[in-house]
Amino acid sequence: MWMWTLDDRLINMDLVESLELVDCYPEDADTNDIDAGTTEPDFFELVARMASGDETLLFESDNSEEAFMAYDLLASVLADPRAYGDDGVQEPFSVYHLLESSKQISND
Repeated sequence: MWMWTLDDRLINMDLVESLELVDCYPEDADTNDIDAGTTEPDFFELVARMASGDETLLFESDNSEEAFMAYDLLASVLADPRAYGDDGVQEPFSVYHLLESSKQISND
């Protein structure tokens, strides 16, 4: 299964070891405020850790609900490609494709 990254590279998702949703805070945020939960993340990054040890940015959003939905959708597709549709994944896709497909399904 092949996927487009945020920087338009095509990667083999069979080589992904893990996915991580990273909270990204402002550079000037105080670590004590972050630890106390009083500073909110500026945005979220969905990162794939590859078998080679490299990290690949797949998606980013300043909307926490959208970021968590993207993470859940991608995890579902990786676990079972038919989660993308009855025929499974037949062509390269991106997280944005997954989100758009999910929105279309919920609007039907």
